[in-house]
Amino acid sequence: MLVNLFSKSRPIGYVVIGLALLTIYFLQLISDLSWLQSPAVVIEKSFLFLIVIFSVLLVQFITVKNHLAVNNLYSLYLYACFLILFPTFFSDAQLIIGNLLVLLALRRIISLQTLNESNLKIFDASLWIFLATLFESWTILYFAMVYLAIIWYVSNDYRNWIIPLIALLTVTILFYTYSLFYGIDLVAFWTDKYAVGFNFSYFENIYQNLALSFLATLAVLFTVYQLMYLKNIPSNQLRLYKNIVLCFIIGSVIYIITPEKSNGLLVFTFFPLSIIGGNFLASTPVKWVKETVMITILAVSLLLFLLKL
Repeated sequence: MLVNLFSKSRPIGYVVIGLALLTIYFLQLISDLSWLQSPAVVIEKSFLFLIVIFSVLLVQFITVKNHLAVNNLYSLYLYACFLILFPTFFSDAQLIIGNLLVLLALRRIISLQTLNESNLKIFDASLWIFLATLFESWTILYFAMVYLAIIWYVSNDYRNWIIPLIALLTVTILFYTYSLFYGIDLVAFWTDKYAVGFNFSYFENIYQNLALSFLATLAVLFTVYQLMYLKNIPSNQLRLYKNIVLCFIIGSVIYIITPEKSNGLLVFTFFPLSIIGGNFLASTPVKWVKETVMITILAVSLLLFLLKL
């Protein structure tokens, strides 16, 4: 049933995913109804959900636009399942906005392979990453992907090496102006943000631990599959998939080194895992195996979500 629904890019698939995320988001919010007492907070929560939906659609756009999938919704399905598996993400406005900004940056980085408007894409990607650091500081690590893309695609033009610094200067000026109006101590702001911590004893219940273990298992399965089949990928697409693997590594490092940990931080691994997992599902020839994998991921995600409520 799930294979038939998501094996093609049909409107019904988008509707089902959208309604599922709306239900999960609402159930997560009603665990604490204090936000209903303020109209401003209600508007904020509604706006954050729109950002989540836009982020999910952006994942599908990047996937299709760069030929990472062929007319299916497997990656979108997996991304939605991962959000259900880690619902604490829905309660963190900083992460929701930071994740959107990172996805916007990745969209531009990945599209550099076309070699069209390279200067603009480098500037946009750098700008989105530097803006993301204001919400989640260690997203600065994605900056490595910008320079790696420059090395791979447009290293012959020296101007491309300077463009990210111009984006940094732009964000610095804008944030400095903002800090003057609101009395923000810039030194303290950045010093606090770039702390490192390895305390993993943040779990509020055993279900969060189980969710992390389940995602780790899927990550190993999907990553091993991707590394095994890199040799079968056309040479013009090879760098693209190496970028996806690097994106997963950076997302994992962000989770590991961030001192204020939560399972929601794993959101930065969802995009590459959904791409790799979507390819895994698309290349699985036996329908019942594909159906079993999809049902298992959804069932475990929903079960752990309900148990955490």
